[in-house]
Amino acid sequence: MANRLNRSIKNILHKKVISNKKLQIEARQVMEKQFKIAHGKLMNDFDSHPVTRELESGAGASNITGTLSSGNLFGFIGFAAESNPTQSLRSKLNSANILIKHRKMSSFGFVWTYVVNSPSLRELYKLSPMPWAKGASWLKELEGRGIPNLGQYIYKDVRSSRSEAGFQNKNLQTGGRVKVPYIKELLQEFEKNLNSISASRVSKSNF
Repeated sequence: MANRLNRSIKNILHKKVISNKKLQIEARQVMEKQFKIAHGKLMNDFDSHPVTRELESGAGASNITGTLSSGNLFGFIGFAAESNPTQSLRSKLNSANILIKHRKMSSFGFVWTYVVNSPSLRELYKLSPMPWAKGASWLKELEGRGIPNLGQYIYKDVRSSRSEAGFQNKNLQTGGRVKVPYIKELLQEFEKNLNSISASRVSKSNF
């Protein structure tokens, strides 16, 4: 009888806590604040990443990534001179948001469950088409197998080339790939920071 009464009282208290509007608002604010911190770090890491900085500097960029003996990634990949290859990636990453799903009482206290809508690698690969290879993604190749034909890339200020910063000499032997860790690592770090948010769980469906 005593155990039943204790459980009944406990259930009543749990319901009162869960329905407490002030507590709901405060808990939501805490979680949204922590999400903003994690998301802000993701965007800062993206902006400061050597690949982002090099590509956004255009045809005249220095090789910040240290991947080439001369020239830069912008010319090596072959982007059009007036293009901004990271713009669509930044926009997609910036669209990430948090959705509160459920709240309940547990042995750990008042627990919120939330889901973060964050772009998947597949979505980002679709937003990074290779200029000279239909259906391929420069992002996927860059941080995967690496972009091939390093041996054919010659850096030169060539106004007739697509990027005005290099061209391919097909008489040279192919060889070498340019490979740099990039977005995948940033998303993994983002997930790690989300998982550190207290009293909550993170959906990993997008990672």
